[in-house]
Amino acid sequence: GGYRNLKMSEGKAVFTKDSLEGNPKYKTYDNDRVLGQKAPDMSAMEWVTDEKVRRPAKDDIIVLFCWAQFQKACYPIIPHYSKLSEAYAGKPVCVVGLSTDPDTGYAKKWLEDPKKKYSTAYKTSFAVSFDTGRKIKDYLSMQQRMPLAVAHTFVLKDDKIVWHQQHSEPGSNAPTYMWLMEQQINNLLAGKPVDKVWGEKPKNEDEDEDEDEDEDEDDDE
Repeated sequence: GGYRNLKMSEGKAVFTKDSLEGNPKYKTYDNDRVLGQKAPDMSAMEWVTDEKVRRPAKDDIIVLFCWAQFQKACYPIIPHYSKLSEAYAGKPVCVVGLSTDPDTGYAKKWLEDPKKKYSTAYKTSFAVSFDTGRKIKDYLSMQQRMPLAVAHTFVLKDDKIVWHQQHSEPGSNAPTYMWLMEQQINNLLAGKPVDKVWGEKPKNEDEDEDEDEDEDEDDDE
C-alpha cells in the first residue's frame, strides 16, 4: 500500500507535510554551500539496474539519491523515492539511487533480494547506480565541506545543484521533507526557481561547529 494517487493529479500533492519539525541542522538553508555549484560528473558511475529502468535523458531534472545498502537508516527513505519516481513518470524527472557502498555487490544484493528481505518492505522502482571510485561522494563532500552522510539527495538541473535534502537525521520520527522535495521539483518543472524556505543558516550552526562535527559524521556511515 501507500502508493495511491501516484500520478501528479492537478494540484494534488503526493506527499503530505511532516508532523514534526525536526532538527534545524538537517534543513536546507538559502545560503547553503552546495546550491548553485556544478553538478557532479556522473559519467563514471556504473549502472546496476538494466536499461529497462529509466535513466536520465539530456534535459532531465535528476534527483540523485545517495544511499548505501550497508546503512540501514537509508531503507525507509527508499520507498519515498520510488513513489516520487512513479509520480513523475512521463515527465522530464529521473530519480537515480547512487549506491555509495564499497562495491556493486551491495546494491546487486539489494535488487536481486533472493530471500525477499527488502523488496516487499522497501519497494525500489528507480534506476540504481554505483559510485565507482567514490568520485561523486568525494566531490559532493568537497562541495559541502563535510563528509557526505547518507541518505542525502541532490537535485540537478542544467548541470547545477539546484536543491538538496539530508535524510540522515536519526530517529524513526525524523521528518523526510518529501513534500518539500515535491514542491521544489514542481517549481523546476514550471521553469521557476526553487522556493526559499528556511532563510539563512542560523549563526550557531556555523563553520567552527562543522569542523568539530566532521569526525562524528563519518562514524554514522
